[in-house]
Amino acid sequence: MIDILKGIRVVEVADWGFVPSAATVLGDWGADVIKIEHPVRGDPIRGLVTSGIVPGARGVNFFVEQLSRNKRSLGVDLAKPQGLEILHRLVKSADVFVTNYLPAARERLKITYADLRAVNARIIYARGHGQGHRGPDANRGGYDAASFWARGGIADRLTPMGQPLLMQRPAFGDFTSGMFLAGGIAGALFHRERSGEGIEVDVSLLGAAVWVLSPDIVAAMAYGFELPQSGVLPVQNPLVNTYWSSDGRGIVLMMLQAERFWPILAAAIGREDILRDPRFDTPQKRQEQGAELVEVLKQVFAQKPRAAWAEVLNRSEAIWAPVQSPSEIPNDPQVQANGYVQSFEHPVHGAFRVAASPVQFANQPPAVTRPASEAGAHTEEVLLELGYDWEQIGTCKAAGVVN
Repeated sequence: MIDILKGIRVVEVADWGFVPSAATVLGDWGADVIKIEHPVRGDPIRGLVTSGIVPGARGVNFFVEQLSRNKRSLGVDLAKPQGLEILHRLVKSADVFVTNYLPAARERLKITYADLRAVNARIIYARGHGQGHRGPDANRGGYDAASFWARGGIADRLTPMGQPLLMQRPAFGDFTSGMFLAGGIAGALFHRERSGEGIEVDVSLLGAAVWVLSPDIVAAMAYGFELPQSGVLPVQNPLVNTYWSSDGRGIVLMMLQAERFWPILAAAIGREDILRDPRFDTPQKRQEQGAELVEVLKQVFAQKPRAAWAEVLNRSEAIWAPVQSPSEIPNDPQVQANGYVQSFEHPVHGAFRVAASPVQFANQPPAVTRPASEAGAHTEEVLLELGYDWEQIGTCKAAGVVN
């Protein structure tokens, strides 16, 4: 593991998934991430699983384990003057401050960029929010299902026409947008290295969706009409399609250069006769008879289980992928070989695995060096580092400033 951000301190004042996921990535890259949580309530995401949102889930909060690894938790009430003083001490020693608090809350708590820049002029101030920091909805809250998935157009494009609106998976927009924010912070640190100046970094869920959906959006602006929605694309290239094996497992072919790959696929599946068939023996015929060719390939792939097809296709240059479920992905040989799932020994739950953040440095995957902890588990440790003595810590605890 290469700690590319070793020596960088990140202060996180954020709840839920979006901005905390950005801080998780920075922690994976070696930064010292200190997550500030309310001393009584903690991050509300801690209660999501126990509140029954995941039927049958017991004993472990998967959101917390994924989002709060490689962080320390400091329980502080920022609404109290002593709490703000603790934050200021932290910010003085910090490189990055990340938050998803809305403008009114940041003003009330005195944690705006102007407030914290007065404490540390070199601070990188990164904020994530729903709809952007300008415009009529800048002060309106937003979750990824609303700001990213719905307002950002992704639900519209992925829902087949006439079907009920397709809902996103948990934190889908949060983790996508969080990666953008982490990258922005890395760029800001480089800027500070060159200029000596701190700077603001801003990412919104809506802005992230605009980028993710940019091919559709730019096409609509350029042509004056929208590309077809998912599920209604005309069949022009049978080598870009999903087929089903005899055991009902999905096989996705993704060969955009059809004429380059037709001989390769035909040879791999033992059906070179397709290219000699009078119905399909020219590129033009293969395009015009695309729907009929799809039916031919459906019958071919339905003859064997997917494991058998995997052996056949992997011996060729055909570009394909299995349709996998979340429980299958950790066992994917490429996932295992590249460390895309990280294993570690959890102090409470024993052997445990989480998904790694995707960036690798020097060909080494990130590692979990600090499992997720209870809210405020490192309060005393961090306060001692900041110069507080035990008597001062006791006074803060008695006043309800820290846990």
